Amino acid sequence: MSRPAVSDGFWERGLMPWDLAAGILLIHEAGGWVADIDGGNKPMDDGSIVAGNEYIRKALHDVLHRPIPGK
Repeated sequence: MSRPAVSDGFWERGLMPWDLAAGILLIHEAGGWVADIDGGNKPMDDGSIVAGNEYIRKALHDVLHRPIPGK
């Protein structure tokens, strides 16, 4: 049985290449996009990932790069 997606976007830091490899392939095969936290195309080198669909790409980037109050 297939279930609908419950999440449109995902991000995490501090990952190892083996944590990322299969997920990146699955996301690409499903038509999604993957980048590192800074928007680059090297999440395997950086150890950070941002992934989702094209509809939320800009909004997810904006949220992740919003200044933190008091810092």
